[in-house]
Amino acid sequence: MSKNIIIIGGGIAGLSVAYRLEKLFASDPPNITLLEKSGEIGGKIRTSSFLGHQIDEAADAFLTRVPWGLELCRELGIAADYIYPASSKAYVVVNGSLRPLPLGLVLGVPTKFLSLLKSRIVSPMSAIRAGLDRIKPDDWPGHDETVGELIRRRLGPEIAEKLVDPLIGSINAGDTDLLDLGLVAPQLEAAARKNKSLINGLRNQADQGGDRTGPVFCSFPEGMSYLTNTLRSQLKHTDVQTNVEVKSVLNDANGVKVSAHGIPDAVADAVVIATPANVSSKFFDNFPSVISLLQQIEFSSVALITLGYRRSDVLNSLDGSGMLVPKNEGLLITACSWASSKWPHWADNNHVVFRVSVGRYGDNRFNAYDDSSLVTHVADELKNLLDIEGEFIESRISRWPSSFPQYKRGHETLVNSIDDQIKVHLPGVFLTGSSYRGLGIPACIRQGNETARDVTDYLTQ
Repeated sequence: MSKNIIIIGGGIAGLSVAYRLEKLFASDPPNITLLEKSGEIGGKIRTSSFLGHQIDEAADAFLTRVPWGLELCRELGIAADYIYPASSKAYVVVNGSLRPLPLGLVLGVPTKFLSLLKSRIVSPMSAIRAGLDRIKPDDWPGHDETVGELIRRRLGPEIAEKLVDPLIGSINAGDTDLLDLGLVAPQLEAAARKNKSLINGLRNQADQGGDRTGPVFCSFPEGMSYLTNTLRSQLKHTDVQTNVEVKSVLNDANGVKVSAHGIPDAVADAVVIATPANVSSKFFDNFPSVISLLQQIEFSSVALITLGYRRSDVLNSLDGSGMLVPKNEGLLITACSWASSKWPHWADNNHVVFRVSVGRYGDNRFNAYDDSSLVTHVADELKNLLDIEGEFIESRISRWPSSFPQYKRGHETLVNSIDDQIKVHLPGVFLTGSSYRGLGIPACIRQGNETARDVTDYLTQ
């Protein structure tokens, strides 16, 4: 008899679970139902029209340095459709002016001393302080660290605040002084543990890594929704239901019962919850220990403001992919992608497009602005940074409340405790997605694959 499986959440993780389950149960397809609260699938992958182009409202690419996204695209038959950023050059704001990022950066860590010195991003003394990492004795305190703790002790505070935090902090919408090093930047942790010098460790990684000169990111001409739309279109045995809000997930004599607004209760042999931890916690009223643990995962809120200008009104050459803004600059903007320079298919001879990020952990100032005021404030900041003379001709705000889980120190132990509690109180229920064991599109695909295998093992044991 075919198994009944319910998946809650139609983002990339939930869709990946459904796709992989169909592959694993190819000889006896299960009855899979995917429930999505919103009116469309994709979760935080969203693409919409702007200035006549399909432009992403959140992630605009995925990482190629890990295999899971690339592997899925090959399976879906869309690998030939990749496009790549036109430029890897980027800038950081220092005292209100743009400075090119130095050559040899690895997650914000400078590995080429002269390039760092010439960049004038940090003071000469801070550059020398960073260079001393190569001869300093190993001073690892012997316990798990945050990203900021590693960078400050090996390279000094200015490198932490003007290079590493703007980059890693922007990617995670977080504070690198709080983010777990091993989970957020495992490449840095591995380099630091295998060598007394962080810089030498990163250089050794580069020497041993072979040819890694290809593009770091890739996307699609139609935007990232092309991936999720293609994934959905290839689901053959999954009933995708949108506009369905789940109320509770409970034990039942015949399996796991899912209750939702507007549809009858359903009992499944297994249930996968692929929603953020702060949403998932609301499903477990009868299990306070699970709720308590899930609520310990904190989130940051962000907004992405897309702005279009006449090219003639922007005096900056826009030679690069964008800029990062350190906290100490005091601006609302945390980063800005020069979208029409990064992705030439978003450009034309007359217009340019910017995607501006605001908000991070501990900085919710943007929430005090309504949409109109926020656009005006961000445009004013951008005008000063990029020598813009005219006004924007089109704008769009994409608000993402409580959207970035914060992998603070101890996050892995917390997630293991959540899994243990789920196994005890709700056998047949599985949690997956960005709240737990990896941020970004490829990591969510990996987790979806792993969860599908866990479900398979559970149903066939």
